[in-house]
Amino acid sequence: MEKCACRGSFLERFIQPSILLLLSKKPMHGFSILKSLYKSDLMDYSSLDPTGLYRMLKKMEEAGLLSSEVENENGLQGRRVYSITQEGRVCLVFWRATLLDYQKKIVRLAEAIPENVEDGLE
Repeated sequence: MEKCACRGSFLERFIQPSILLLLSKKPMHGFSILKSLYKSDLMDYSSLDPTGLYRMLKKMEEAGLLSSEVENENGLQGRRVYSITQEGRVCLVFWRATLLDYQKKIVRLAEAIPENVEDGLE
């Protein structure tokens, strides 16, 4: 039960709106996105691994939410810089509404669980 979501581990679904939010402020390369998420106080992103992040960035780009280009430095191929697209901005608007809806439903569900539910534990 160590990796159960009931323990409050990071919820993967919320990585997408987190990335969109970061990129709505300014374009960033992958490592900067990762560092910003690790430093964020919005959620605990400490279990996010770089490979998973880059997979998510690729999926989001394929879905049209992000665009990227390789930044060349001194004639050498540099880092890939990601930007939010117009479609990504629309998606972020929908995420806001969805998250606010989730919040209401989560509060109702949490309040429906009796405080004394642990009395039945052995």
